[in-house]
Amino acid sequence: MLASVLVLSLASGVSALAQHQSGGTISGTVLDEAGRPIDGADVYAFPEKNRAKSDSTGRFSIGGLPSGFYHVRVRRIGFRPAEVTTDLNTGGHADVKIELAARPVLLDSVIVQADGKCIATSFRGFNCRKQRGKGIYLTDDDIADKGAIELGEVFRDIDGFRLETRPTRYGPKPIPFSTRGGCINALVNGRPLSLTNPLPLYATDLIAVEIYPTASTAPTEYQRYVWDPTIRQVSPIVGRDRNDQPCSLAVYWTSFR
Repeated sequence: MLASVLVLSLASGVSALAQHQSGGTISGTVLDEAGRPIDGADVYAFPEKNRAKSDSTGRFSIGGLPSGFYHVRVRRIGFRPAEVTTDLNTGGHADVKIELAARPVLLDSVIVQADGKCIATSFRGFNCRKQRGKGIYLTDDDIADKGAIELGEVFRDIDGFRLETRPTRYGPKPIPFSTRGGCINALVNGRPLSLTNPLPLYATDLIAVEIYPTASTAPTEYQRYVWDPTIRQVSPIVGRDRNDQPCSLAVYWTSFR
């Protein structure tokens, strides 16, 4: 009898350990607005780094997740990104349905103001600068093709920048640095950073980004921002942060307005 109890206790312990090691699972279906399955969609479970792709039936499954609250984000070229939230118990399972809306086709029209500048604070200016400018212009499709999840990963494989893993309030993150001086200033939706206009947390929040490696590549409407030390995304090594030196500039777009 005692042996049986020990065997059952051992089996129960092994089962609990296996469940703890395997973690919970978030699964679900990705559909378009007509209810048709979308295959090949990238699905991320934040704040973990686990990810999956939807299959031909739109189904996906992300396992090995610890208990907690998750943001499940989905991206697919040709669609607007979408997100749902869910709470996962230890060793539990959550099933979600995510609908993606087709992304409108953005015509590459050039919109120039009377002073010769492209519109600075509207996404309509992005295509104007993309056709006329000297910077690096990435759409959300380009960002998805990079496999960028963390914001810093947008700079991966871009000449003039390097990535270093640094501790942040959200844990270790890849941080971009300019090889020409280190500092990178940032705008969000064409406006300076502020408490109400913060940096996006993830690359998956972006619809586009403009990167100007040097002051000479920044367009006229953004020139003053390469000198502004109050909008630093990244500062160079301590002791080399000189306000009389220009920084690289990144313009992050999270809205089509």
